[in-house]
Amino acid sequence: MRALILGILIVSLAGCGFQLRGDARLPPVMDQTWLVTADDSTAFIRELGLVLRANGVDLHSTPVDGAAELRIHAERLRSEALTIAAGARVREFLLIFDVEFELLDGDGEVLIARETLRLTREYSFDEQEILAASREEEFLRNDLRQAMAARMLRRLESI
Repeated sequence: MRALILGILIVSLAGCGFQLRGDARLPPVMDQTWLVTADDSTAFIRELGLVLRANGVDLHSTPVDGAAELRIHAERLRSEALTIAAGARVREFLLIFDVEFELLDGDGEVLIARETLRLTREYSFDEQEILAASREEEFLRNDLRQAMAARMLRRLESI
């Protein structure tokens, strides 16, 4: 029990508040960017918006002449059984977060062709400590969203 609480504390400290602020060197074409997504209310899209704004991007939710288009085609966060113990009980899970996106400049020219970024985290599951396990999973989901936003920022910076 003590080890699980310590693990949750470490994960939460590692994930809390980490954002690249003002460190990225995004291309000038992204100064004005239209963020195109099917659902702009997801936790990941909100996190990505925060990271982009913190790095000087003027985000728009509708088309703007000359603005780059960052299209988020899909975001999927799912879990899979990683380890199964006796009695067909799952002991470890793998969280998988995929984001499919592309970037176009203001003239519609493709700067980053449609691609998928993937991040994973694994965690132990103890049915005797179900509340702690569900909290750990939620901490890891938040960590994945923050890490994916930072990773996407680094990918956009690379053009």
